[in-house]
Amino acid sequence: MDVLVTGYPSIDHIARVSHSPAVGETARLFQVPDIATVGGCGTNSGIALARLGFDIGAALVLGDDAVGVDYERHLLDQGIDITNVIMLPGEQTSHSFLFLNPEGQYQNFFFPGAADAWQGDLALAGLDACRFALVTVGPLAYNRQFVAQVRAAGIPLVWSMKPDVFAYPPEVLAEFLSASAYVLLNHIEAIYVLSALRRAAVRDLLGGTTRAVIITQGERGASVYSGGDVVNVPAVPPREVVDPTGAGDGFAAGFLAGMLRGTAPADSARLGAVIASFVLEAVGCQTNLPDWAAALARYRAYFGPFMGDA
Repeated sequence: MDVLVTGYPSIDHIARVSHSPAVGETARLFQVPDIATVGGCGTNSGIALARLGFDIGAALVLGDDAVGVDYERHLLDQGIDITNVIMLPGEQTSHSFLFLNPEGQYQNFFFPGAADAWQGDLALAGLDACRFALVTVGPLAYNRQFVAQVRAAGIPLVWSMKPDVFAYPPEVLAEFLSASAYVLLNHIEAIYVLSALRRAAVRDLLGGTTRAVIITQGERGASVYSGGDVVNVPAVPPREVVDPTGAGDGFAAGFLAGMLRGTAPADSARLGAVIASFVLEAVGCQTNLPDWAAALARYRAYFGPFMGDA
């Protein structure tokens, strides 16, 4: 297994709206979100990696409802190892209701369902065969056990932060940081983490286990902090911006793909920018994911030779 990913599963209901309403205000839906797509940050990144040709396992909690059964079947269809998938009897699988305004900003209303209902002792299988692990937004108790077991197994952990204070309250941020080899944050999440940990600058997050911190800024690209260096990586323009949902998960997948190919963090971030550009081109987080040949062609067109193929 190249990567074991975790995070909330989700069935995504995405709708375009006239604007993001204030409390008590009405916005107009441009369409009813009746076509659901498979999502969930960890799953999005995992399936993107599988499309790129890597061996991926998922560790997450589903309900045993029809949605959960279909979700598990989707994972299998995408070649994902489901040994560490838990199906909780009598519970509903997670859903997200995302409302996207004309400026590309969205509001997310999330139902955690079975994932938050799970309680117990986590027993991850197959860690001895993992090269990396990815932790995203998920149930706090579950994620803490996942991180602890990955750390004990000596597996490099990539932490893809998300703006969810239920998943990442301030008091656990130091715990996640100390276990992470690589940290992916957007610029808003970086402010939250720095403030909560009382660090003055992004460089102050480096050290110990943490080898690199990558700050993403949407169309302004990303900054890679590693050692004493800061490398700015431009965003890769998509053919057309259709839906920004899941672009960060695509970036995480591309970053991990680069690390798996043995490239430096900056080159891995460039590959992350490439995968994110594909995600932007269609509605749904997994709708337009590239295979390795398509990703490599776009990388070469924008950045030149890919060091992982040298």
